Amino acid sequence: MITKVDNFSLDRTLNSGQLFTFFKDGKNWYSFVDKPLEIRQEGENLIYSGLDETSIKELLGLNDPVDEIKAEVDKDDFIDKAIRYSGSLRVVKSGIWPATLGFVLSIQSNVSLILRRIKAMSDYYGKESEINGKILKSFPSFENIYEKGYDELKQFNLGFRTKFVFSAAEYFYKNEINESFTEEDIRKNLININGIGEKVLDCILLYGMHDLSAFPMDVWILRTLSLYYSHILGNAKNYKDKRKAMTDYFGRYAGYAQMFIYDYSRMNAIRSKI
Repeated sequence: MITKVDNFSLDRTLNSGQLFTFFKDGKNWYSFVDKPLEIRQEGENLIYSGLDETSIKELLGLNDPVDEIKAEVDKDDFIDKAIRYSGSLRVVKSGIWPATLGFVLSIQSNVSLILRRIKAMSDYYGKESEINGKILKSFPSFENIYEKGYDELKQFNLGFRTKFVFSAAEYFYKNEINESFTEEDIRKNLININGIGEKVLDCILLYGMHDLSAFPMDVWILRTLSLYYSHILGNAKNYKDKRKAMTDYFGRYAGYAQMFIYDYSRMNAIRSKI
């Protein structure tokens, strides 16, 4: 299938640290969560197999009113530069379990290591399928992780994250959690998982559930905020107060502001100025 896109970069979006369910081979990106997916971009065309257009647009944030979003969050010189640099990205909707596993693994880690670990786990836990002759292993399910047991996780050298991953798999296995849940319900549930705090929760809400008001803050964001948004943060000391200050400032599309700031800061080594 082919879908036309405007001012969108598939490579930039899938490489931006928002989700951990894709890998690239040649010109094509592949993913296998519920169904195998193959996708590539040629100019203004997305060419894909495995999912329908509705699912592709939801997954990649292609239904978002991007021009309206950019206009609303473009409140200062720094975010204006970030929008111009990172404006071809979209906020994804990877799903609540893929986001939970990915961002639990992200604790004190980096994107390349997260992806390597998930690939190793997919090879072990995943089911096999193929798309256009390409053999894929599915994203590791919480059912398989939990049913195979805690000791099996140790082979992946996850360190202290081992107990967090198993705690997440166990909680999803024993409790009903789905995308019909409100933000409040998701927070009340996921905060019970060992290793999930406010920052990981915000990542799950933004990049897993597409809650565009969420504003996760990791080391990159906090460094940038300390440089360019200290006047907005004011006397805020803890994570929740800083998040509220930023969401009040950027409004209902604060999640897009976060993504633009994160990508621009990371790609341009803003940390070197500290």
